[in-house]
Amino acid sequence: MLKQGSAGDVLEDNPVGRLKVYVYELPSKYNKKILQKDPRCLTHMFAAEIFMHQFLLSSPVRTLNPKEADWFYTPVYSTCDLAPNGLPLPFKSPRMMRSAIQLISTKWPYWNRTEGADHFFLVPHDFGACFHYQEEKAIKRGILPLLQRSTLVQTFGQRNHVCLNEGSITIPPYAPPEKMQSHLIPPDTPRSIFVYFRGLFYDVNNDPEGGYYAR
Repeated sequence: MLKQGSAGDVLEDNPVGRLKVYVYELPSKYNKKILQKDPRCLTHMFAAEIFMHQFLLSSPVRTLNPKEADWFYTPVYSTCDLAPNGLPLPFKSPRMMRSAIQLISTKWPYWNRTEGADHFFLVPHDFGACFHYQEEKAIKRGILPLLQRSTLVQTFGQRNHVCLNEGSITIPPYAPPEKMQSHLIPPDTPRSIFVYFRGLFYDVNNDPEGGYYAR
């Protein structure tokens, strides 16, 4: 059994045979229907929540028997509600999370026995499970209380911040492999760009992906 509330053996090089993850089967309104409504979610920088779900469904670490699971994954696409300009609107995310947790805690016994300590969630938005894109408001809101004991997989990794729990797993923002492949250059090519910063400020109308500002 993995240590509760810790990334633990998830980070081992070869967890197959030692790690078992149970993927909750949620109604499609929490994931698939959201993606069908706006396929742009597949290519934005927070798409890790979608591809992690797809990966786990066919992964050898997945178990269909929750009684033997070490970890439980709840597939909620919390950043797939997009504005017309493609930016995610995280304001519904807390309600979605609360609804999903209420569902799994009433339908299955596993959440209640540890208060979610052996569960993990992907929360790849700007300030993770604080669910706001403005830092001041994210700090004021704090991490959703229901997720405090769970392991959070997120792109936000600033230490000593209220939006980063101890034991959280920090991952990079998602970048479409096809786009990365098309921009590969030989290692010895002279570089004209030395630093790439993908920050909060960019020209939404003329540069929605932040490509110009980030350079």
